[in-house]
Amino acid sequence: MAGENYSREREEKAVSITSLILHKHYCENDVEAVIGYFDEPFMWIGAGESEFASGREKVADIFRTFRGMVPRCNLSGEEYSACMLGDDITMVTGRVWITTDPSSGVFLRVHQRITTLFRWREDRAYCSHIHISNPYVEMDEDDVGFPSKMAKQSSDYLKECIEEQKKQIAEQTEELASIYNTIPCAIARLVKKDDGTFSIVSYNRAVSDFTGVRTEDIGKLDWSKGYCTDIIEEDVPKMKAALDRLRKVGDTSDIDYKIHRNGSWMALSCTNTAVARTPEGLVIQRIAFDITERTRLEELLSQLSFRDSLTGLFNRNKFNHMLSTRHAKGRPLGIAYLDINGLKAANDQFGHSYGDELIKRTAAIICEYFRDKAYRIGGDEFVIMDSSLDRDAFTDRVGSLCRKMDEDGIHVAAGLSWRCGSTSSYKEQFEEADRLMYRDKEAFYRNPGNGKNLSPRLAHHHAQDGDFS
Repeated sequence: MAGENYSREREEKAVSITSLILHKHYCENDVEAVIGYFDEPFMWIGAGESEFASGREKVADIFRTFRGMVPRCNLSGEEYSACMLGDDITMVTGRVWITTDPSSGVFLRVHQRITTLFRWREDRAYCSHIHISNPYVEMDEDDVGFPSKMAKQSSDYLKECIEEQKKQIAEQTEELASIYNTIPCAIARLVKKDDGTFSIVSYNRAVSDFTGVRTEDIGKLDWSKGYCTDIIEEDVPKMKAALDRLRKVGDTSDIDYKIHRNGSWMALSCTNTAVARTPEGLVIQRIAFDITERTRLEELLSQLSFRDSLTGLFNRNKFNHMLSTRHAKGRPLGIAYLDINGLKAANDQFGHSYGDELIKRTAAIICEYFRDKAYRIGGDEFVIMDSSLDRDAFTDRVGSLCRKMDEDGIHVAAGLSWRCGSTSSYKEQFEEADRLMYRDKEAFYRNPGNGKNLSPRLAHHHAQDGDFS
């Protein structure tokens, strides 16, 4: 019984080594690992017509020529049988499916046979013989003129590989499509043709979500300019400039802009990239993210930073920012400086809440005449900056609002400066209006008895072509 167990262990060991030799040769192309099992003497018969040799070193040299020549393979369906031919000799026979790995670029599947002999010395097995055969090296008895069965097996395997690749591609395409249509950004590709016109090639679902246009109607929009004019409206020049900067593959341009949809607007941050050139033209990819909430927050913060909380007019911060800039050359600029007369006395007599109401009434009248052009720069001080009116129109409008205030019981000192020239400066004109306002205020307080019925005197200076004398 002990002898039978001993023989079975050697048979199992011989089978394991036979399988290992096949894996090292076909799966890893590890020649030295295979040679390491060779005994002396050693005999080898390969699958090829001329593959036969004896002697350990001779066969080892032949096997070394196989290094790097055997395409990566996968083994399956291994079947082996073993028996003891004597106390120290074990024979193994078997067969296995050898299939080239698709990554090798070779498409072949064969059912290979193998016979090995092992000599045992000190409980270690040494391989003294390997015989490899392929049942299709010689034609099958049913084949006529060509090994058709072997060719069909390889053809079937190639078809299986193609179908597997198709399946993988379909799965990857489905996964990419899912990502493409669910990521929180709009992606579109357009082609800029040689004549300068554009056409849209592809887009994801977010383009429809962002624009409010049905997915099936996106392609029907007019993309000939690279954008839809009726959607982006006031930001057309910005988008046009961004697209004009794309001339070759690799060029990119970033812009923030707004689109209009269903009576509302959405702010987008967009990157345009020239990604390829095709016979049709330059392919431009546009990726846009929704930054509406961020934009609203920025606008709110800007409003809080530049708006006076009591009156809603621009505040001193905004005014100082304007003073630090230069006015556009050749455009008119009118500045009016208004100061409420008697505010301190009103606060002392009626309280600060009365004074606040007086300030708000003054601001409301200013807004009637100069909306979004007025600043509250101090407790009772207001400045108007206008670049749309000529001298007479500006002077008349300021005079009208002062008379409206007088009718409402509000008395203001006013100073005006109007200018149209190449060196216009907010700061210079404000200082001019400031001097004239204080001149008017002094005249008011020299005649306090006229306060109730006095129509404010309008001190003004009209300057043209740089004259501030």
